[in-house]
Amino acid sequence: MTELLHPVSDQPQEVFDRPHAVPEIHRLAMRETAVISVDVAQDELPAAIGAAIGEVEAAMREAGVALAGPPFARYLAFEPRIRAEIGFPVQRPAPHVGRVFPGRLPGGRVTSIVHIGSFDGLEHTYGLMHRWLAELGLRPTGPLWEVYWSDPEAEPNPATWRTEIFAPIE
Repeated sequence: MTELLHPVSDQPQEVFDRPHAVPEIHRLAMRETAVISVDVAQDELPAAIGAAIGEVEAAMREAGVALAGPPFARYLAFEPRIRAEIGFPVQRPAPHVGRVFPGRLPGGRVTSIVHIGSFDGLEHTYGLMHRWLAELGLRPTGPLWEVYWSDPEAEPNPATWRTEIFAPIE
């Protein structure tokens, strides 16, 4: 298996050392990605994420492009439906293969917070991050994204899942 790198550090285990729901500020480099765009109802999102992750992974394997990190979902809109880009960071610009297109995760100043537990608790962790930013007089300046450090098929206990939320900030 390829060692997946943390977007802020070259230490892949760093996210597993971070506590639950403690925000941090970082500076990220822009990342090349391979993504599938989805436009789905809220209740369709989990299935759409799972399908897109598998499809992007297969397309990049077929194209000979190495993945450079864990899967992510970048949320572009929430109402009335969820519009998102789902995919992976890649080692070099991705080719267009079927529904998979090249993309980029933005560089610059971001806040990140690690959520430990099932996806059902993500809304609470988002709230903590937004309140922390407001206390600092900061706000997100673009679409937020989630990085899925845990694979639910490989880790069946949701209490151990790690999802890192990123928000670009001013």
